[in-house]
Order: sequence, then structure tokens, then C-alpha cells
Amino acid sequence: MIAAAAEAAHPRETGGVLLGWWLDERVMVYHAVEVPDPDASQGSWVRDYDTAQVALQEALGDQGHPWLGYVGDWHSHPANFGASSQDLTSIQHASNQYDQPLVLLVHLADGLVEAVVTASANHPLIRGLIPDSPERETT
Repeated sequence: MIAAAAEAAHPRETGGVLLGWWLDERVMVYHAVEVPDPDASQGSWVRDYDTAQVALQEALGDQGHPWLGYVGDWHSHPANFGASSQDLTSIQHASNQYDQPLVLLVHLADGLVEAVVTASANHPLIRGLIPDSPERETT
């Protein structure tokens, strides 16, 4: 879903929220929901809180899984660069409201996805690249 939304929005950024659950110290991402930003550009996408809440509640109702909840955000970067300092600040700030880790996924132009995980502003970020499909090699 993330790759398709990124391709459809290109050359603008797009993004949304991630649904999943926590298992021990891990975040299990189950579903992604797009949250449109009518003012998105090649270098910016902003998640409007009210629009995201509506999308989140609709998705939770549609998915109907009792463990599902908000576990983070995702967005695309049409250029081939990872999470910006603003992206990192935003996920760190959001994580202050949760006891468990939050995830930020950034879909890059080359098809890789940068994953950023943090437990709170007091914990270090964990960053890494993952392929957007199981067939793709990251070497």
C-alpha cells in the first residue's frame, strides 16, 4: 500500500498512519493508511491531526482486530534521501505520549524504506533500510 500510494502521489510526498501492536519490545506493523495532505509538495507532507484521527478510526473499524492501534507514521520522499531532522523530531515528540516504541517508515525513490524506531525522546533512535518487497535485495 505504501509503495502504491508513493507512486500515485509522485512527484509530491504523501503519508499516513501505521496500525499494529506491540509484542514485547517489538512493534508489529500490520496496516498502513494514507492521510492526504492537499498542500503536499516535492519536499513536504504534513499529517493533519484531525484528518489522521478520522482515517485511523475508520481503518480500525474496517480491520476489526482487537489488538490494532496507532504505532507510528509513514510518508514518502520522492527524492532519494531518508528521514529528515524534522521527521526525526516529529516521531521523537510523538513517542513521548507512549510507553512503547513508535515507528516511522520513509519510502524512498529507489524503492527502499527507511525504518526509524524509538521508544521515547529519552531513548536512541534505531534506523535501518528495508526493501519495499521481499524479492528485492538490499546489498
